[in-house]
Amino acid sequence: MAGFTMTASACSSSAFLSGTKVAGKAPKRASKPCRAAPIAKYGDESVYFDLDDLEATAGNWDMYGVDSTKRYPDQQSEFFERAAEPLNRREAMLAFLAIGGTGSILVWGAKGSKDGLLPITKGPQEPSPLGPRGKL
Repeated sequence: MAGFTMTASACSSSAFLSGTKVAGKAPKRASKPCRAAPIAKYGDESVYFDLDDLEATAGNWDMYGVDSTKRYPDQQSEFFERAAEPLNRREAMLAFLAIGGTGSILVWGAKGSKDGLLPITKGPQEPSPLGPRGKL
Protein backbone atom coordinates (compact mmCIF):
# COMPACT_ATOMS: atom_id res chain seq x y z
CA MET A 1 0.00 0.00 0.00
CA ALA A 2 2.93 2.32 0.63
CA GLY A 3 4.04 2.21 -3.02
CA PHE A 4 0.63 3.24 -4.38
CA THR A 5 0.44 7.01 -4.75
CA MET A 6 -1.61 8.90 -7.27
CA THR A 7 -1.36 12.52 -8.31
CA ALA A 8 -4.04 14.64 -9.92
CA SER A 9 -2.14 14.79 -13.21
CA ALA A 10 -1.86 10.99 -13.36
CA CYS A 11 -5.59 10.56 -12.74
CA SER A 12 -6.60 12.91 -15.50
CA SER A 13 -4.26 11.52 -18.18
CA SER A 14 -5.12 8.72 -20.56
CA ALA A 15 -2.01 6.82 -19.43
CA PHE A 16 -3.72 6.22 -16.12
CA LEU A 17 -6.46 4.17 -17.78
CA SER A 18 -4.20 2.26 -20.18
CA GLY A 19 -1.60 1.38 -17.57
CA THR A 20 1.42 2.84 -19.37
CA LYS A 21 4.09 4.79 -17.56
CA VAL A 22 4.01 8.54 -17.65
CA ALA A 23 7.29 10.26 -18.37
CA GLY A 24 7.88 13.05 -15.91
CA LYS A 25 10.63 15.54 -15.30
CA ALA A 26 12.13 16.40 -11.98
CA PRO A 27 11.26 19.90 -10.84
CA LYS A 28 13.93 22.50 -11.54
CA ARG A 29 15.80 23.86 -8.59
CA ALA A 30 15.78 27.56 -8.06
CA SER A 31 19.04 29.27 -8.84
CA LYS A 32 21.06 30.66 -5.99
CA PRO A 33 20.25 34.28 -5.24
CA CYS A 34 23.13 36.64 -5.72
CA ARG A 35 24.55 37.91 -2.49
CA ALA A 36 24.56 41.69 -2.46
CA ALA A 37 24.48 43.92 0.55
CA PRO A 38 21.42 46.18 0.71
CA ILE A 39 22.30 49.82 0.35
CA ALA A 40 20.12 52.61 1.70
CA LYS A 41 20.99 56.21 1.21
CA TYR A 42 19.46 59.36 2.62
CA GLY A 43 20.81 62.69 1.57
CA ASP A 44 24.53 63.15 1.15
CA GLU A 45 27.18 60.67 2.21
CA SER A 46 24.67 58.10 3.59
CA VAL A 47 23.38 60.37 6.36
CA TYR A 48 20.31 58.66 7.84
CA PHE A 49 19.40 61.17 10.54
CA ASP A 50 20.41 64.79 10.28
CA LEU A 51 20.21 66.73 13.54
CA ASP A 52 20.77 69.99 11.69
CA ASP A 53 17.73 69.46 9.44
CA LEU A 54 15.07 67.75 11.57
CA GLU A 55 12.15 68.87 9.41
CA ALA A 56 13.51 67.04 6.38
CA THR A 57 14.47 63.99 8.47
CA ALA A 58 11.46 63.41 10.72
CA GLY A 59 8.89 65.73 9.18
CA ASN A 60 7.42 68.96 10.43
CA TRP A 61 5.47 68.01 13.54
CA ASP A 62 4.21 71.52 14.25
CA MET A 63 2.60 72.02 10.87
CA TYR A 64 -0.97 71.49 12.09
CA GLY A 65 -0.48 72.01 15.82
CA VAL A 66 -2.22 74.82 17.64
CA ASP A 67 -0.41 76.18 20.66
CA SER A 68 -3.18 78.41 21.97
CA THR A 69 -5.53 77.12 24.66
CA LYS A 70 -8.52 78.65 22.88
CA ARG A 71 -9.19 76.19 20.06
CA TYR A 72 -12.99 76.34 19.81
CA PRO A 73 -15.49 79.20 19.72
CA ASP A 74 -16.85 80.20 23.13
CA GLN A 75 -20.42 79.11 22.39
CA GLN A 76 -19.38 75.63 21.19
CA SER A 77 -17.04 75.15 24.12
CA GLU A 78 -19.68 76.20 26.63
CA PHE A 79 -22.27 73.85 25.07
CA PHE A 80 -20.09 70.75 25.30
CA GLU A 81 -18.90 71.59 28.81
CA ARG A 82 -22.50 71.88 30.00
CA ALA A 83 -23.63 68.76 28.14
CA ALA A 84 -20.87 66.62 29.63
CA GLU A 85 -21.00 68.13 33.12
CA PRO A 86 -23.25 65.41 34.64
CA LEU A 87 -20.92 62.72 33.29
CA ASN A 88 -17.73 64.20 34.74
CA ARG A 89 -17.74 61.95 37.76
CA ARG A 90 -16.84 58.31 37.36
CA GLU A 91 -19.82 57.03 39.36
CA ALA A 92 -22.27 59.07 37.29
CA MET A 93 -20.76 57.78 34.06
CA LEU A 94 -20.85 54.18 35.31
CA ALA A 95 -24.49 54.54 36.36
CA PHE A 96 -25.42 56.09 33.01
CA LEU A 97 -23.78 53.26 31.07
CA ALA A 98 -25.30 50.58 33.30
CA ILE A 99 -28.81 51.98 32.97
CA GLY A 100 -28.42 52.55 29.23
CA GLY A 101 -27.00 49.08 28.60
CA THR A 102 -29.65 47.34 30.68
CA GLY A 103 -32.39 49.35 29.00
CA SER A 104 -31.12 48.54 25.52
CA ILE A 105 -30.97 44.81 26.31
CA LEU A 106 -34.53 44.88 27.67
CA VAL A 107 -35.86 46.78 24.66
CA TRP A 108 -34.15 44.36 22.29
CA GLY A 109 -35.53 41.39 24.23
CA ALA A 110 -39.08 42.75 24.01
CA LYS A 111 -39.06 44.09 20.47
CA GLY A 112 -35.93 43.05 18.58
CA SER A 113 -36.14 39.32 19.16
CA LYS A 114 -39.65 39.20 17.66
CA ASP A 115 -38.63 41.31 14.68
CA GLY A 116 -35.54 39.15 14.16
CA LEU A 117 -37.72 36.02 13.81
CA LEU A 118 -35.55 33.96 16.09
CA PRO A 119 -36.50 30.26 16.19
CA ILE A 120 -37.10 30.38 19.95
CA THR A 121 -39.81 33.03 19.47
CA LYS A 122 -41.45 31.27 16.48
CA GLY A 123 -41.63 27.77 17.88
CA PRO A 124 -41.54 24.55 15.84
CA GLN A 125 -42.72 24.99 12.24
CA GLU A 126 -42.95 21.30 11.29
CA PRO A 127 -43.72 18.19 13.31
CA SER A 128 -40.65 16.36 14.55
CA PRO A 129 -39.54 13.45 12.35
CA LEU A 130 -39.97 10.02 13.87
CA GLY A 131 -36.94 8.04 14.91
CA PRO A 132 -35.83 4.60 13.69
CA ARG A 133 -38.48 2.65 15.63
CA GLY A 134 -41.34 5.05 15.01
CA LYS A 135 -40.67 6.98 18.22
CA LEU A 136 -39.49 10.50 18.85
